[in-house]
Amino acid sequence: MKHLNWYTKTKRIILEYCLFSIKTIHQILNFNYNLSAKGWDYDSNRFKIYFQNILFNPNYKIEFPKITQFDMEKSAKQDFEGPNSIYFQALSKIYTHRSIDVKSYLGSRHHSIIDNILTLLKQNLIFPYISLKNLDFQDKIYLILPNVKEEYNQTIIKIFNFFNYGFISEIEGQYYIYGFSDDNPIKFENGLMIKLYLPQCEVDEFLRLFDLLFEYLEIDDYVVLADLTNGKTLLKEIYRDLSFLDSYNPISNLKWNKKDKIWMNHKLYTEKFEKIYPDLIRQDNV
Repeated sequence: MKHLNWYTKTKRIILEYCLFSIKTIHQILNFNYNLSAKGWDYDSNRFKIYFQNILFNPNYKIEFPKITQFDMEKSAKQDFEGPNSIYFQALSKIYTHRSIDVKSYLGSRHHSIIDNILTLLKQNLIFPYISLKNLDFQDKIYLILPNVKEEYNQTIIKIFNFFNYGFISEIEGQYYIYGFSDDNPIKFENGLMIKLYLPQCEVDEFLRLFDLLFEYLEIDDYVVLADLTNGKTLLKEIYRDLSFLDSYNPISNLKWNKKDKIWMNHKLYTEKFEKIYPDLIRQDNV
């Protein structure tokens, strides 16, 4: 945090940020609506009527599909954090920069990988979810809503269950907006991050309705992220050759603090804020 405060208050390089941890994940997965004989049929007017009914019509009856939920706060409390624990060892052997495709190992002879997956699943330490392919999802939208009143959580989850595929995470953390709250970070205990996958549709109209919905729910500070830069393209611009990703394991970036018994990132700067590592951007690109 010292590093971040230096960037926000001293250097004024970062004017806004939101840091959070995930408490609970809900997966949206249903095909009850938005489909016709010709394919996807996303209608912003129908969404408007839908969420107005949920908000204002107590007699509105609709059967909501069951939402898969993963509660990260109820994960096993055993001492699995250290580098020598069986849980960390299991995670480090199956984890890469991509999510693991569990079904590709079922029925195979990769018994050690299957055993590691089962070890983590039994302790509620990994979140299995269904990934869809070939359904013509063209847009991915992130909505980050800090400082949501907790009594609105289930209402918002019901409203966004209108969409067919996505994830809603309950979060806590802090955010900073330059010039607000006496220029200090704002801490929050309840917020939401919504990730939606959308087919070709009137995305701008849906975003306009999101604005109206959040205004009614008195959610003043939120961010909508869409049309993001392709991460692979960005990495290729920096590294050129991406073959190192085939064996890259992000967990190896972490450093175990024996005294405090926590995982830490390696320091980027010395105590005098001198860079420890070289710039990622090649000088010949400047």
